[in-house]
Amino acid sequence: MLGNIDGAFAFTGKSAVDLSTGVLRGRPYGGVALLWRSAVFPKVVVIPCSSVRIAAIKIMRENRSLLVITVYMPTNSNDNLCEFTECLSELNAIIEGNDVNSVIILGDFNAHPGKLFHSELLSFCTEQSWSCVDTELLPNDTYTYVCGASGSHSWLDHCVVTTAARSAILSASVLNSDVYWSDHYPLLLVCNFNAIRSSCQQPTKTSNISRNSVKWGERNTNQIDKYHRICNSKLKLIDFPPEFQCCADGMCNIDEHKFLLDDMYNKIINILTRAAKASYSLPKRNNYRYVTGWNRYVSDAHRRARFCFQTWVSAGKPKSGDLYIRMCESRKMFKSRLASCQKNEKQIKMNIIAENHFNKDFSSFWKNTKKLSPGSGLPASVGGEHDPHDIACAFRRHFRVESPLGPASGVPAAENLITAISVRCNAKTIANIINKMVRGKSPGHDDLSIEHLKYAGIHLPRVLSMFFSLCIGHSYLPERLMYTTVVPILKNKTGDSSDLSNYRPISLATVIAKVLDSLLDKQLEEHLQLHDAQFGFRPGLSTEDAILCLKQTVQYYTDRGTPVYACYLDLSKAFDLVCYDKLWQKLESDTEVPREVISLLRFWYANQRNRVRWAGAHSDVYGLECGVRQGGISSPHLFNLYMNRLIGELSNTGIGCSIDGVSINNISYADDMVLLSPSIAALRKLMCICQSYAEAHGLRYNANKSEFMVFKSRSKCYSHVPHVTLCGMRLKKVSAFKYLGHWVTEDLCDNEDIERERRALSIRCNMLARRFARCTTQVKITLFKAYCQTFYTCSLWTNFALRGYSALRVQYNNAFRILLGLPRFCSASAMFAEAQTDDFFAIIRKRCASLLRRVRGSPNGILSTLSQRWDSPMLMRWMRLHASGPSYL
Repeated sequence: MLGNIDGAFAFTGKSAVDLSTGVLRGRPYGGVALLWRSAVFPKVVVIPCSSVRIAAIKIMRENRSLLVITVYMPTNSNDNLCEFTECLSELNAIIEGNDVNSVIILGDFNAHPGKLFHSELLSFCTEQSWSCVDTELLPNDTYTYVCGASGSHSWLDHCVVTTAARSAILSASVLNSDVYWSDHYPLLLVCNFNAIRSSCQQPTKTSNISRNSVKWGERNTNQIDKYHRICNSKLKLIDFPPEFQCCADGMCNIDEHKFLLDDMYNKIINILTRAAKASYSLPKRNNYRYVTGWNRYVSDAHRRARFCFQTWVSAGKPKSGDLYIRMCESRKMFKSRLASCQKNEKQIKMNIIAENHFNKDFSSFWKNTKKLSPGSGLPASVGGEHDPHDIACAFRRHFRVESPLGPASGVPAAENLITAISVRCNAKTIANIINKMVRGKSPGHDDLSIEHLKYAGIHLPRVLSMFFSLCIGHSYLPERLMYTTVVPILKNKTGDSSDLSNYRPISLATVIAKVLDSLLDKQLEEHLQLHDAQFGFRPGLSTEDAILCLKQTVQYYTDRGTPVYACYLDLSKAFDLVCYDKLWQKLESDTEVPREVISLLRFWYANQRNRVRWAGAHSDVYGLECGVRQGGISSPHLFNLYMNRLIGELSNTGIGCSIDGVSINNISYADDMVLLSPSIAALRKLMCICQSYAEAHGLRYNANKSEFMVFKSRSKCYSHVPHVTLCGMRLKKVSAFKYLGHWVTEDLCDNEDIERERRALSIRCNMLARRFARCTTQVKITLFKAYCQTFYTCSLWTNFALRGYSALRVQYNNAFRILLGLPRFCSASAMFAEAQTDDFFAIIRKRCASLLRRVRGSPNGILSTLSQRWDSPMLMRWMRLHASGPSYL
């Protein structure tokens, strides 16, 4: 019927009407449809959708791609909220699965401003960086629906777009004149298709065979054994150079020794590189693309077909007879199996994952699972540049940061034999570091990865320990070791991929540098004494602990009739603005880190070299004036040290919040800090200390992202709250703030955070259901346990409405039903028992018990103080939860 409306239009539709039940009663939901003019959009692909409330197409025109989706949401009610969220989550899964940045979603959302569904829609758009463009462009009195019975107006139809598609929307309007065929008025959008960015292109693969043979990739047992033998035979020949006997026990600055260290490093790298090349056999190259399941289903038929064909050719290519018949039948069998593999590619991938799970090969299981995630291509242009080298140079300029305090001073030369070396690197320590390092990471510029070290044999730890000891004694590192490849990674997939600010840098260091960095990090961890108010990058502590301290401290004051004033401070590019001179001074004065370790770190940071890589092209080499190394293993400890004195100054002021004599006026997690005070005056003093420290250390506070909150007391309520300023700007006063991913509100109510987790759970479940629909039940259960049972900070929920808590439980149950394809109203307890999976209440109890055990056993002074108080509302919540069993309370 859609196709008969107008022959110039192509169409897709989905009906939701079940005619098998007989005569329809009431006003059932009909379905959704999309029509487009074929002459304007000749190349359109229909996207399959699970929900009958969604229809989607992918438009491709002139190297541009646009995803257009239409929706018809259920009516606005609490009973339909779960279905509404599931539809929004499926939209997100469709977008993630098609690798298209520009997306336009139109239809009847049944979301009138101020109503439940509209609030849910706006919250979802905020979390996904989408925008409801019609509410931005049209006045507040707009309406798209008129009730025929009452004549009331509603704004139910909307248009939601991604950031990349926002620039293509020129105008929006509602056609409310001469419309008599529907109670909904059409929503008209004027779009400029040329404003959509060009489609992403996959990066070009290098044709350098020698580089490919160095990379570890997939190697069988024979190749690994051969690599092991070659490395062992070469590395055992490396002995202690006699030139270093005069300076083996002290510091040295002889220039000739530095050349010897360069030669030693080059020798180690060359041995590993040549062994990797010699042990790797390149596969035969052909013009066929990779076919999933070839070895399992096609290879035998291909060999038989090839043998029969060659036999037929050698016989003179007869047109009849047994040879001709066998050649034709074998070719037919080969083509049939090849076509079957190409047709059932997704199912074969799922079967491979199921076999990995059945054989308990979980390494291959998770590796093949991650491969199903669609890879994002590279945009045709970034920052106005099109050539890969120019784009890499644009990122170089964007990522490079200049310190407000100026460049660091030069590296002082070490005096010859002035002191003995206290840090010794032994082979056992190096071997333990190598064994604990995670495999499968991207290699550095030399294409060597951790696998090359793990399989190099027993002589490599000895050689590396000798090399590192000499490097520490000479405060010197070879230039090749300090080269770092910087790769831009897209932050928001639905954002503008041509915007430089939508990328974050990932630094790929050489594997030898990673081992050395781990060795230096152990020295820092052993000698650093950090304040208890710093929870970031510390063993045994997490974001959950920092949020616990914040909420319990505030609860302590508000229960006693005192409001708490909080300021959430945001440091701009805090890790990139660390001043080197200040950092070395702190290492020397505030710690007992050995001088030779400080000297080596100082040389490393002064001589590090970076290059940005984009689509196989590299930018010019550049150094850094400030900032800890991105991705460096020792970088978190160095940053914590850089901020530690500020935390100590704040805690030693004696003002702000405190419990049982323990100051809790500031809580930090890396660069995220919140100040707590029962008075405005004390809060302003604390902020002055922060501003002075930032100015002296080259840091910058972002007043636009820093916010101010007042936690209200039940007995006291102030009609006027004095303003708070930061860097001369007045801070915005908010009633809710997302602190470390957890929503904190002024009344300490957890409803908003529960809603956050409910939406996040729906997104994760729909992503799994769409991507792994063909998997076996056991595979789906494993994925469900891994991705849908996290419930971030659920152990901190103490004050909430039963409706929101119940909605999360229903969402969890429905998520399991959707993933396994079970009926919507089947028994929740029976399905979880049959699948041997924890239900909602079991997960909550386990998370709460885990947090309670960790807090009570923590050596952190603030956590110990809070855990000893029996009037804690969180402790009361835990006791009620475990005493009453499955209960909302």
